[in-house]
Amino acid sequence: MPNDAYLAFLGLGVLMIVVDGQILYHSGKRYLSDVDADMNTAGSQTRLVTVLFHLVMFGFLALLSVLDVGFGGDGLRALVGNLGVLLLLLALVHAVTMAVLSNMHDTKMVEESLSKPAAPAGPPSRTPTNSELQRGPVVAPVPGQPGRDPRISPTIEDQSL
Repeated sequence: MPNDAYLAFLGLGVLMIVVDGQILYHSGKRYLSDVDADMNTAGSQTRLVTVLFHLVMFGFLALLSVLDVGFGGDGLRALVGNLGVLLLLLALVHAVTMAVLSNMHDTKMVEESLSKPAAPAGPPSRTPTNSELQRGPVVAPVPGQPGRDPRISPTIEDQSL
């Protein structure tokens, strides 16, 4: 790859990585702040993930820049080919970063739901539905075994109009 194509590849690669990293950072910070009241924690966790994203992508960019993949010989073909490979790697690392942020979000949601106090014990305020009553085994228990008898609706013949 000629020097001008090489420098164009490095410049465009750095620009794409920085722009995508900033998008991940700002979107991830908003995404994690939905479940975390402490904005500093959400921001620092997102910052750590995006720094890792940048390090991985700059490493891929450096490796791609020194690999001699011709893609047809002339400078423009080599530039477009290398940018294509970089875009595919960028998409892959972007997806992994999104999965990490989603995992962090889900973990925060579970921690938040577990830290909430349990509902007060007492009689239910409404009548349970049939689907709620049908939980558990649907067969009659063996005599002497704890369990509930199955509830079934009356047959069509037994229903009166």
